[in-house]
Amino acid sequence: MVTITMDQLINFRDNGGFFADAHLPLKGAYKLNKIRKAVEKENEFYVEKFQEIVNTYAKKDENDQVVFSEDGTQIMIKDGMVAECNQALDDLQKLEVQIENYDLTIEDLGEDLECTPDQLDALMPFMA
Repeated sequence: MVTITMDQLINFRDNGGFFADAHLPLKGAYKLNKIRKAVEKENEFYVEKFQEIVNTYAKKDENDQVVFSEDGTQIMIKDGMVAECNQALDDLQKLEVQIENYDLTIEDLGEDLECTPDQLDALMPFMA
């Protein structure tokens, strides 16, 4: 098993998908597929906990709907609750989970795979 933080899990979810259409050696494709499925499972937990935080700290309108900033990019937080909300989010991101370790190697990815440093960073917690 490999222990990763939710923050690393979200980084993989958001940046690790570049390989979805990549043609990889079978062994690498197998390992990445297994990792992706494990991340998806843990992501469900993350989304559930994130939604709990939103429900607890977000301002709501008269219809009990979450209020967003004028530009629609940020959830508005209840007055006096910003620090507590930020702490809850920080705690969630630092939460550790265990995922099966598939010992992904550079060789598993093949010589032709191109990626950015951010994409590689998303894979690093799963690398042997």
